[in-house]
Amino acid sequence: MNEQQAALRINSASNTEAVSQAQKEHRSGVFAKGRRDGSGWGLVLVGFNGELAPITLTDGAVIGSASRDAHVDGAGIAPEHAKVSVRADGCYVEDLGTPDGTFVDGVRARRIGLSHGDVVRLGSRIGVFVERDLSAYGGAIMRTGPLVHGPRQRKDWIDPILDLVKGGSCVCIEGGPGTGKRTMAKLAAAVREGVGDIVTVDGRAEGKPTIPAGIRPMTWVVLDADRLPRPQQLEIAHAVGRTSGVSVIATVGQPLDRAVGDGKLAPWFASLFSGKRVTITPLEHRREDIAAIVQDIAERRGIELSRITPELLESLVRAGWPGGVPQLEATLVSAAEVAGSDGAILPSSIASSLARASRTKPSLPPATDPSLARARLEDALARANGSVASAARSLGMSRQAIYREAERLGLDIARRKFSRS
Repeated sequence: MNEQQAALRINSASNTEAVSQAQKEHRSGVFAKGRRDGSGWGLVLVGFNGELAPITLTDGAVIGSASRDAHVDGAGIAPEHAKVSVRADGCYVEDLGTPDGTFVDGVRARRIGLSHGDVVRLGSRIGVFVERDLSAYGGAIMRTGPLVHGPRQRKDWIDPILDLVKGGSCVCIEGGPGTGKRTMAKLAAAVREGVGDIVTVDGRAEGKPTIPAGIRPMTWVVLDADRLPRPQQLEIAHAVGRTSGVSVIATVGQPLDRAVGDGKLAPWFASLFSGKRVTITPLEHRREDIAAIVQDIAERRGIELSRITPELLESLVRAGWPGGVPQLEATLVSAAEVAGSDGAILPSSIASSLARASRTKPSLPPATDPSLARARLEDALARANGSVASAARSLGMSRQAIYREAERLGLDIARRKFSRS
């Protein structure tokens, strides 16, 4: 073999290895060797210390109290507690024979796959598994008015809402029950107290909501606008058109375009918010905040934090909470009453109140990363033996959403056969 042939063989081997590594990274949703640009993956440790602590992980990393890869302290954590590995079909965590075990979403695991948003308990410590942008999760727990949240929520929806209002724009706040949209609307309105009169109209009020006569408010706060009668919606829209500098801060319990399509919002009223919609993240997709919210509830309702065991906190963090913070508060307070004045609150006391959490949206790759999105969709279809319905269930998507995503990615799922790699 001459020198040129040897060089070609080396280059070919290197290219094959690079392709294999790229496939491994893309198909798993994480990067085996980590990233230096803040887009890494790992665990966000949560608790009652007022901090969200990101722990960066890489392929082969060992988590434990004596580990140099991923150092985690706490009761019940062994020096070498668990090991993380990345394969072509996903990221896995393996317990290293510890007495207290490793749990993923409440299941004690020898070796189990991880998806974005999964809740991992190592001894007494609880973490939320994050596939991307790990650094965005870290930092001190914050409070905006009565809202308790981490840094990510401040960036994703609190600051965007306040910035729009400060700039004099109208804004529509979308969100499900108990997400804090009504509270956020009132906080945003307070920014405009020096501009002029503020009038609040509540679509949930009993009877026909009345709009004060003879005043010209500079800020309209329309709570549950999708429940407000259309004549009142149009009256507000006309008032905005007659006076320069008027701002409308509205909340809706569903996406704005869906509310218009269902006839719950007049198109004229909805046009006030063109390009100025902000969606509040539901509680099940901001699990890293739940421990701090639980602490806030406990302090307000006189529940000793020592009564909240790691097992209970794990159950609270991984629950779905379709009713948002009010449902979480009612569940915790009721369980505390059942347990007595000073007894430990057991997970079994809240089991009937817990809704199963969805792994849908956090597990999906960002739309800006088509290679990862395509690989994730192909992998789901392969595991489902080509069944779109089964793949949709595993991803938490509808079949229609699967077809739309496949069309966006140029993937012909009707004709193509999928096999597991």
